[in-house]
Amino acid sequence: MEWNTDNADVADHHRSKINEEMNIRFYISLIVLLGISGIATATPSDTLVVKVMGTHDDARFEPAIIQVQPGNVVRFEVVEGLHTVTAYHPDNRRPLRIPNTASSFDSGMLNAGDSWSLLIEEEGVIDYFCLPHEKLGHAGRIISGTEYIIPNYEDDLLPEAVLETLNKAQKHFLNQKQTES
Repeated sequence: MEWNTDNADVADHHRSKINEEMNIRFYISLIVLLGISGIATATPSDTLVVKVMGTHDDARFEPAIIQVQPGNVVRFEVVEGLHTVTAYHPDNRRPLRIPNTASSFDSGMLNAGDSWSLLIEEEGVIDYFCLPHEKLGHAGRIISGTEYIIPNYEDDLLPEAVLETLNKAQKHFLNQKQTES
């Protein structure tokens, strides 16, 4: 067998492929090793789901109140209808009903089958609503942390149906917490 430049090119190509496979195996092993040893600092947060239901009078968040810890993610999954997940915040032309240091949020319009996620970074009570159905009481609450005490939020500018929804859900939530104790 004669050795020529074509054979050398083939040999170089094979060596290159072998080196590439070894590099891939090395990096995969390194990632697995870091994950097992706990050296990797990123850990996945818990994701809790709130269903967005209804199309008119029956529009609602299920559950209406959810308790999370800072670092958790709340994923809103739209089951039916057209909805938003919007913070009670002056940026959204509503009274402030989230922690002072928290950022305002608005999912924009979501259709059935869509989902939208919110990373909870602050402790406190976060009230939110659905823009198309707010007057019908389509609102919810996130309690971040271990405190169940609701801040003295301004109620004057909220639709009566929202206050009814939040108060009813809060009573149910507190009753559940008492039976768990």
